[in-house]
Amino acid sequence: MSTSDRIVESALSLFYRNGFHASGVDLLSEQAGVTKRTLYKYFPGKEELIEAALELRHRQFMTAMKTSVERAVVERRPLAYIEFLSAWVAEPGFHGCAFINAAAEYGEQGQGPHRQANAHKSEIRTYLQQLCTEAGKTDTAGALFLLGEGLIVASQVQGYDVALVDAAKRSAQALCTVSD
Repeated sequence: MSTSDRIVESALSLFYRNGFHASGVDLLSEQAGVTKRTLYKYFPGKEELIEAALELRHRQFMTAMKTSVERAVVERRPLAYIEFLSAWVAEPGFHGCAFINAAAEYGEQGQGPHRQANAHKSEIRTYLQQLCTEAGKTDTAGALFLLGEGLIVASQVQGYDVALVDAAKRSAQALCTVSD
C-alpha cells in the first residue's frame, strides 16, 4: 500500500470515529504513522485529505452496497437495499454515515465535504431508482431512500435497535410488495 493510500485510509478511520473537526493534523499523522511533513507532502491541507477520505468511503460504500444488493434477484433488489443497511447499522463500530456526518459538520451547501455528501446521496438515489424501475416498482425509490436514511440516522443516534430494524424491513416489504 502506498504512503498516500495509508494516510487516506487511516484518516478515514479517524474522521469516521472522531469527526472531521476533532481530528487534528497531529493525530492524523500519528494515526497514519507518518510525520506531519510527509502528510503535507501528499495533502497540502486537511481539506484535501478530507476530500480524499470521502472519495475512498464513497467507493467502499457503493461497492459494498451494490455487491450485496445485486446478489438478490432483480425483483427483490429494492428490498435488498434496506436489508444491506440493516446489516450495516448492526456492525460493531457503526458511527453513522460518513456523508451525513460530513454534511452536519460542514453545514454550508457550498463547502466541499457537503457537496461530496450531496453527490454521494444523489448517486444512491439514482441507483435506487434504477433498482426500482428494473423491479417494476418505479414509485418506491424515494420512499426507500428516505426509509434507509432514517434507519441510518436513528441507529447512529440511538444505537442498534432490532425493533427499528424490523420496522424498516416491514415498511420496505410493504413498499415493495415483494412476495416470497
